[in-house]
Amino acid sequence: MRFRAIRRAMLLATAPVLAAASWQAMAATGPGEAMASAIAKAEASDPSGQPAETEAAWRKVLALEESAATPEALLRARAYNRIADTFYYRGRPDLGQAEMEHAVAVLEEAGLGATDMMSETLTNLGVMLSAQGHAERDVAMQRRSLAIRKKLYGADDNRLAPNYFNLGNALYERGLLEEAADNIERGARMRLASTAPDDPELFITLASAAGIVSAAGRPEEAIRFAQQGVDLVNRYHPGHPYTGFVRGVLGKALVNGGRASEAIEVIRPAIDELAATMGKSNRLTAEARSVLAKAQAILGRFEEAKALTLASMGKHDGSAPPEQVRDYLNAANYAAEAGQDAESLKIAREGLAIAREVLPPGHQVLSQMAMATAMATERHGDDAGALPLYREALQILTGHDGADQTLILRTEIFLGGSEIRAGDRDEGYARVARAADALVPRMYEAAEAPDLGASVNSYYDTFARAAEAAVDAGHPADAFRYFQLASYNSVAQASGQVALRKAAGQGSDAAELVRDLQDRQRHMRALNVQLTQLLAKGKTEAAEAVRRDMDETSAAIEQGRAQLAAAVPGFERLNTSRPLPLEDVQARLARGDAVLLALPSRLRTTLMLVTPDGVQAATSTSARSDIRSRVAAIRASIDDALLSNQKDLPPFDLAASYALYRDLFPEVFRAKAKRVKHLYVDAADALAQVPFSLLVTREPDADGSMRKAHWLIRDMSVEVPVSLGAVGSPEEAVDRYPAFAGIGAPSLSGNAAPALELAVLFRNGEVDLAAVRDLPALPGTLEELRRMYAAFPDARSRLLTGDAAREGAVKRMDLTRYSVLAFATHGLIAGELHGLKEPALVLTPPEQAEDNDDGLLTAGEIADLGISANFVVLSACNTAAGTTQAAPAYTGLAHAFLYAGAKSLLLSHWQVRDDAAARLSVATVRGNARGKSRAEALRSAILDLIHDEDVPGSAHPAIWAPFILVSR
Repeated sequence: MRFRAIRRAMLLATAPVLAAASWQAMAATGPGEAMASAIAKAEASDPSGQPAETEAAWRKVLALEESAATPEALLRARAYNRIADTFYYRGRPDLGQAEMEHAVAVLEEAGLGATDMMSETLTNLGVMLSAQGHAERDVAMQRRSLAIRKKLYGADDNRLAPNYFNLGNALYERGLLEEAADNIERGARMRLASTAPDDPELFITLASAAGIVSAAGRPEEAIRFAQQGVDLVNRYHPGHPYTGFVRGVLGKALVNGGRASEAIEVIRPAIDELAATMGKSNRLTAEARSVLAKAQAILGRFEEAKALTLASMGKHDGSAPPEQVRDYLNAANYAAEAGQDAESLKIAREGLAIAREVLPPGHQVLSQMAMATAMATERHGDDAGALPLYREALQILTGHDGADQTLILRTEIFLGGSEIRAGDRDEGYARVARAADALVPRMYEAAEAPDLGASVNSYYDTFARAAEAAVDAGHPADAFRYFQLASYNSVAQASGQVALRKAAGQGSDAAELVRDLQDRQRHMRALNVQLTQLLAKGKTEAAEAVRRDMDETSAAIEQGRAQLAAAVPGFERLNTSRPLPLEDVQARLARGDAVLLALPSRLRTTLMLVTPDGVQAATSTSARSDIRSRVAAIRASIDDALLSNQKDLPPFDLAASYALYRDLFPEVFRAKAKRVKHLYVDAADALAQVPFSLLVTREPDADGSMRKAHWLIRDMSVEVPVSLGAVGSPEEAVDRYPAFAGIGAPSLSGNAAPALELAVLFRNGEVDLAAVRDLPALPGTLEELRRMYAAFPDARSRLLTGDAAREGAVKRMDLTRYSVLAFATHGLIAGELHGLKEPALVLTPPEQAEDNDDGLLTAGEIADLGISANFVVLSACNTAAGTTQAAPAYTGLAHAFLYAGAKSLLLSHWQVRDDAAARLSVATVRGNARGKSRAEALRSAILDLIHDEDVPGSAHPAIWAPFILVSR
């Protein structure tokens, strides 16, 4: 969303004092009563909401002033300024410029060149120039304006708020985002300290600040500013024409902060408001659609994102040149992610040609457009053509002071990779290594912000490129490190949090301090989500209560950090996983073990196969769009089987599975892979959506026989470590007669369609108990849990099914007593339009919702459970799923159970048939109790099921392949 359109609102800070002085001077000359009335009416008008009325009011002031015996220069200049405001808000900055030039001439003629009014006038003139594409002149005007007021008041006076703010805007237009954000934040905080909360200019100020700070890569501060702006709109200005704009800015801040699902809930109604008040073709409406497109892209809906962007390109009035170029930039990127390489290259070339024509030479968006074109060119197979484009992108950024250093480092890494591909391995890799080392602390700083809950790792592609460059240049140890940095995600952070509790001493006071701090940080993230939802719905009082809770929680977090700093020195450093050296991981591997790392990126897929005695590394020409396409084909084949008659299952797409195997195990890997008996898989993006056990390792037979197919699971067991720190960890085998707790088979009516998102179960932010009850019953899960219960006849074992399977009962249980926990119920993925943004397990809903029981055991509530189980079995649908097509591996429910203390998880990728679920889970736990490793126990259970012809459909992966083993 663009912010230039609201800059004029910032220029009214000195209005009351100037107006009063002018009126007193005019009153002394005679017609004071008429002038006083005219000034009062003009001052009361809103140039953004009522531009025509405001212009008329100030024209009347001018007419009265011209008839006065003694002309008043300050008043005339002020009137010209305010009339210019109205032209700006009506999209005519050229007419506004003319008014401002009148004001400058009046002030200079009167010898008032070093006054507040001249400062304001220069600021306004710069804005008008920028709106017409003269960004350099705008920056010069804003610096001159700020200098005048610094001389008058000093640098820290709150009266300088509009000057800092407008200099920040000018720098933003010029593409100098870091310096822009510094000035914007300073100005916005000054306005907050000095402006009445019911002043409409304040909410516009905060929205503007949020937008620019967000664009500069500071999502936490941006979200705070935007939330404050929406809160002010809800309280004091419902129905204001710029309400939609402010809500749209909140949507953008959420998107840039990695909270795309929340953003969609905010941005859709904002688009409707903007279309109603500003028009469908207005630039603010179009730019809000661009925010929605970006959110859709983050969620993996690239076709929708591209369509939204293409529909807006060239069809909205008044956008500044950078925004016109950004449309091309985004459309090219979305087309690339959708696998439409030729279209991506065509759009990128068109956008770059326009950018070179309309943007100043050092503009950051010009660099980004050159970068996108370079990537599209490289993907098209033209390495020689891509190299000069990467160099152009870097030259643009380094040609002036104030460029975004993170963007420079990213560009260096892509350029270095291109240089390596062009044959300059030494210089190219030296560039990559330098830039990557400098980028690492920036990534950790962004990833470890504890309070606001961003979920997107925006450094993934950059470190994937660094890993690819290290492979191409022959540096496997560095490549291994970059693999881990690219895969850094919320589950790795959860693993680090558990490790921190252990390091503090399990059960110690320090460990309790650690857990309390982590719980408060998680509570703060949940509160922030809740605050956004309430603000979006206009629930002012409830939002204020949440904000008070956030203030208290923030204070408690700071207190907890101080206590931990004394009890566990260096705890912040321990709080996250850091890359392990290659040789350390190799030393943990036993004979027959291997680690497969796979990083699909926009350009290609980078691969490593690590064994105790060697490393193989390669890059595949298949980009992530190709990988996603193959995974989608496999999942579609599974879905067809799940929806069919279970006695006569349709064929499985063996060809897609074999193609994916060849992508991930190139020829150079296969000789070494033949000796692998146990495979650890660390695979990103869409590869997290398919169990590797079902990969076909040989050309399928022409008859499509699944029972004779050579599945990967025939050769090796497969395990997914939550981080590479879990590789080779000694296992604590489950007891031969473990204590078991089975929870599920809730009492439900069974009338609703089975394919539901969590969203539909909420109404006005509260759980809709009727909708929960209407979920389809799961009669097979009762038999599944009974079979498991019978298999573990320990006196401590327990079943909670039917009416007993209630959320409150689960929370009251001492779950540390059980070494095997099983949940057999609906697993719901977080919705996108309404309600709580957490996945959940469905339990029997109460008659009336209570604080401790609403029928949904959410991920946040699971994380509060104390668990020490060796196995947690989740045979509900989608428990292995992340939140998006491109989500980090095994987020959601898995993250919550690992945080709660589970040692390993059996997670289902899709709805598990009841007989298969019980058989696989029971056989896996029994096999582990008899001395097999967890992974080998699962493999044996799978192979037994494949070969059992008495089980209908047992040879189909839909039946035998749903579970993956996740360990920490």
